[in-house]
Amino acid sequence: MYVLDLSLSNKLLYDGCVIEELPGKKNLLTPPIEASYIICNNLQKILDSILEKNVISLTGGMAIWAYLLVFHMVVHRFKKVYYDDGKGMLPLLIAAHG
Repeated sequence: MYVLDLSLSNKLLYDGCVIEELPGKKNLLTPPIEASYIICNNLQKILDSILEKNVISLTGGMAIWAYLLVFHMVVHRFKKVYYDDGKGMLPLLIAAHG
């Protein structure tokens, strides 16, 4: 299973975005419209590097728009897509194909 962290700590996913780090919290300063293009380009590179495309788990705290964007890009590339809230909940199956 490939685990994709959508939090602002994922430097590969947000490479090229401006992130402000305040004590205890990171904030995305790049406007969502611009950030969405950057994230999609970076995610494409990440997805191209993944050899095993059976199962992916999306995790990490981030805005809903980012989750929707990423989900749209992974849903038909992986047989199963899970969501893990990182708080001990069992991973939740959100899409299954094949």
